[in-house]
Amino acid sequence: METRYGLLRGTLRAPAVGWMMYNMLVSNEKAIESQYKSHVYANPENVTPGIIESRYALTKKEGARYAPAAFLTGLLDPVQSREEFLELFAAMEGKTPVLVVSSKGSPKRSKAEMEALRGTKGVNKFVEVPGALLPQEEYPNLVAEELYRFLQENFESEA
Repeated sequence: METRYGLLRGTLRAPAVGWMMYNMLVSNEKAIESQYKSHVYANPENVTPGIIESRYALTKKEGARYAPAAFLTGLLDPVQSREEFLELFAAMEGKTPVLVVSSKGSPKRSKAEMEALRGTKGVNKFVEVPGALLPQEEYPNLVAEELYRFLQENFESEA
């Protein structure tokens, strides 16, 4: 698997081929709109021209083409397995309150990783909100309400 990811990462970072792939697959309004409507947002009607324009502008920033390659190939992941991921949370048990905000419409693989945190040692509260991969953007008020409630429950008496 690492060989395949290494090949993909290398191809996307290559001077000419990587630039072409990035512009065809990532850095164009149609690709961005398609991704947001298919799996980034839960409700395609929430994907506005303003969102597409702002994401497109980000793809034109210096060095932006390297981020998708790192993300897609796991280079940004702090751990190599789900077990290591869960251990990070277990290590926080009793040290700091942890809220996990999961989204109801996430793609299967993302949802499975979120669900693995339900009831895990170190996770104080697990909530589900509408949305897919970016519920904090798509439904900011609902996410803010959950966060506010969690902060009140865990820190209000300390003030």
